[in-house]
Amino acid sequence: MECPDVLEATVARLAGEPSRADETARVEHLAACAACSAEARALEEAWSALDDGNDAVPSPAWRRETLERLAAETLARKIRPFPVRRVSPGLLQVAAVLIAGVAGFLLARQTSTGGGATSSSSQPLAMIPFKANETLDASRAVPDLSQKPRLANVAYRGADPAGRIGISFDVTTRYTLVGKPEEKGIADLLAYLVSSSGETEGARGKAIDLVSQHVGEGAATSPEIVAVLTTTLTTDKNPGVRKKAAEVLVQLPPTPAIRDAFVQALVADANPAVRILAVEGLAKAALSLRDETTIKTLRDKAVDEKENGYIRGQAALALTKVSS
Repeated sequence: MECPDVLEATVARLAGEPSRADETARVEHLAACAACSAEARALEEAWSALDDGNDAVPSPAWRRETLERLAAETLARKIRPFPVRRVSPGLLQVAAVLIAGVAGFLLARQTSTGGGATSSSSQPLAMIPFKANETLDASRAVPDLSQKPRLANVAYRGADPAGRIGISFDVTTRYTLVGKPEEKGIADLLAYLVSSSGETEGARGKAIDLVSQHVGEGAATSPEIVAVLTTTLTTDKNPGVRKKAAEVLVQLPPTPAIRDAFVQALVADANPAVRILAVEGLAKAALSLRDETTIKTLRDKAVDEKENGYIRGQAALALTKVSS
């Protein structure tokens, strides 16, 4: 099979279209031709990038120019113009907050020397309380307003039978936690950010990117992060987030838990980019674990006529590496 035919067949497989090319010959060519293999990989990455599920936000300049061109075209064609609804600039701005919480009026404990916090194995770590809601009795606690904290969402409650009124508000404090990726505080925080359903896809994706960066540098990965990544891969609603989780898991040494997550993703995930990564992860698991579950999943996918041809080919290629 010639190189152009292989690349054309690869594009057809990515698009889910039938191809006249012989699939076995195509897979064998990719295994033998480094140039075509690199080109096919580049096509796969481009295809995956298009499937990230992230919507582009038009800039104000682009929006203004588009509206001006539409107005000019309307006048040129003598079409009755329609009123343009103005959008408040405030609706076009989104503030991303990494960590915000009500920490009470005083920090319970604080350990610091110079510009950074230190800890010792002989001393327990200081716990900074993040509380969602707390009611204080003014006769027993006096708020410290000397640092002029910013009070938000202020609300007032009328007097109760005892004549006590209520004033509710949020005190927002931005914290920066500094430490190595394998330290418990950082690991727990990253795991929380990845698993938090309340965070935006962008915030979760950035947390996964940070984990991926340190995994690539050889840093240790905590069991908590591995667990939350496998859960993200199999349950997150955003395909871009699932893809990022799969990219990190592929870099890690295979374990039964990681293998099971890839099996579920390959069988059930609707996103082809995620399934391609699942095949890559199972191929790696097959070489190290050599268990029947992994091999059977790859074998079933290789002959699945409903599956994308490219994914079937990758599954078949993985099986040949295991048997060699």
